Amino acid sequence: MINEPNVKTREELINLFEQKKYSELIKNILELKREFPRSIFLLSLSGNIYNNLRNYEKSIKSFKEIIEIDKNNSDAYYNLGIIYKTIKEFDNSIFNYNKCIEINPYKFEAYNNLGNIYRDKNKTKLAIDKYIQCLEINPNYTIALQNFGVCLQNFRFSKSSKVIDRNILNVLKKNNILRPFDIIQNLIEYLYLNPKILSITNNLEILNKKYSLDELINEILSLKILVLLLKITPITDLKLEKVIKYLRKNILLNIKSIKDKEKAVELMSAIASQCFINEYIYSYENVELNALTKIKKKIYSNFDQKLHSDNSLLITCLAAYKSLNLYKFPIKILDIECISDLIKQQISEPKKEQQLKKELLSKKIENFISLKVKNQYENNPYPRWNKTALTNNPKIPNDFFKSLELNFINKSIKNWQNIEVLVAGCGTGQHAITTATKYANSFITAIDLSLNSLSYAKRKANELGIQNIDFIQMDILDLENYGKKFHIIESIGVLHHMEDPYEGWMKLYDVLINNGLMMIGLYSKIARNHIHRIRKDIADLDLKINNENIKKFRDRIIDSSKNDYKLITQSTDFYSLSSLRDLIFHVQEHNFTITEIYNFLKKLNLKFCGFENRQLLNYFKKTNNKVSDLYDLAIWNEFEMKYPRIFAGMYQFWCQKR
Repeated sequence: MINEPNVKTREELINLFEQKKYSELIKNILELKREFPRSIFLLSLSGNIYNNLRNYEKSIKSFKEIIEIDKNNSDAYYNLGIIYKTIKEFDNSIFNYNKCIEINPYKFEAYNNLGNIYRDKNKTKLAIDKYIQCLEINPNYTIALQNFGVCLQNFRFSKSSKVIDRNILNVLKKNNILRPFDIIQNLIEYLYLNPKILSITNNLEILNKKYSLDELINEILSLKILVLLLKITPITDLKLEKVIKYLRKNILLNIKSIKDKEKAVELMSAIASQCFINEYIYSYENVELNALTKIKKKIYSNFDQKLHSDNSLLITCLAAYKSLNLYKFPIKILDIECISDLIKQQISEPKKEQQLKKELLSKKIENFISLKVKNQYENNPYPRWNKTALTNNPKIPNDFFKSLELNFINKSIKNWQNIEVLVAGCGTGQHAITTATKYANSFITAIDLSLNSLSYAKRKANELGIQNIDFIQMDILDLENYGKKFHIIESIGVLHHMEDPYEGWMKLYDVLINNGLMMIGLYSKIARNHIHRIRKDIADLDLKINNENIKKFRDRIIDSSKNDYKLITQSTDFYSLSSLRDLIFHVQEHNFTITEIYNFLKKLNLKFCGFENRQLLNYFKKTNNKVSDLYDLAIWNEFEMKYPRIFAGMYQFWCQKR
């Protein structure tokens, strides 16, 4: 007996499904079921139709009928898992996903979906286990890679393994999955689960007795996660920093005695990339400076004698102390294949940024404080970044704001078309580029005071193929003359660096449409008490703010036992030059309290819609379980008084123009 319609009929039905002609399709299926009552195809199609129509009862009935016909139909169990999760019957969803996997152990999507359920239930260990099982079957499944990366932000491993190593490396190598900076602290903790790392970091004073330099180079290169991190994000750990400085110095001073030059080039290239990313924040000794002078002469001599390959290790040593684009090397340097990544990072990309700078729209900056802030970021564009997290499925604003649990008025937002978004103070573009993939049908206007920051941002946008952004050099104070209104405004870490933050906030308010939403990020006065005291120390020393003095003061912090100084070393911003300058040496800074924010929201008639940080919200909910508590700034004020470091990053919240 034939149980299924012929191929042509099935194709016609699938075509109707893709056109969403559900009424016609249901009618056709009912007629066909008289002839094919045990058709798994027709039942599966019915189940998917009713799922799309949100008639979950009928959808479940269809897939259960399939199981009655074929108890080993893994896809039916898989679809039931999806539906039960949608209607929040999580135990049923878990049961059906597990049945699917029992029948088909290679159904990698089922492992990923199980991971999502466990992640939503805050069972992160179980979630990670499922994501890893998924990725072991399909290492290129982007959705699971992203989910795994998200979990890494809030999870600390208790042991290491080759399987975990492999999947962490996979995530770090992929583009557009996550920001390595968001998971660096947890990855460093993971690295310390490796006995090799512990042995090296705990025996720094006697490393030369435990290992020859070649042996140490090989040991470090075997730590593949560490080597990859060196290339893509600042290393935010003082012990590892000392190891990196030790290697940099000893490779530099012992070039002739190194036996395996290729391995030394490989490691020194990674170290040079790290130093470029952290803007050469590491101090060095005179003996290193003298060696660099000799190496520079040797490099030029080798070029003159056409000994280009002999230069590889010498150039990586030079690049670990100063960017290669600051030297006038012969163009032949571009042809040295073994250091091509380093050449690209330190010569080709900065050159491209200089070209792009000429193409950017630039409006005159006139405010005195704005000019001082502009000068800071021209000298120290913030931050240098390599990889970021992009959204594969942009949401319409209404759905996006709902996903953040914001308390907003959505009557007019549902009808928004062609969304205009302003990122006010976009820096080097990471925020603006992420935002460009966040909202469906959106165009981003990204403004900043610094042309150097904007040219970096433009280069990265071009590399990522992001086309819905205009980068413009402009002061927030001049927005009223730009002649454009915005549905959404995002301004994080910017207003508190203006001469009058409230004036800047009002300028943003003026270019926001009615019912438009605004995300603001401001420093917390309570959370930054230690920074206030450190800034006072800097003022008392009457330090001239330049790169060398910043590095010297940083060394002073590292060597100090003062509690404020110890606390500042725990900040990820302590580990690159521009971020450290931003953290404690900024030319202009204001701090706020929740009460001050509440008063200004009231003055502007802005509705507080909620804080953005998911981890923060989950922590808050443990002691404040009413939904209304999330939107009550008086309760948030009490919460901060109880936990004064809770806004150590900054207040980051949404508000709506009424």
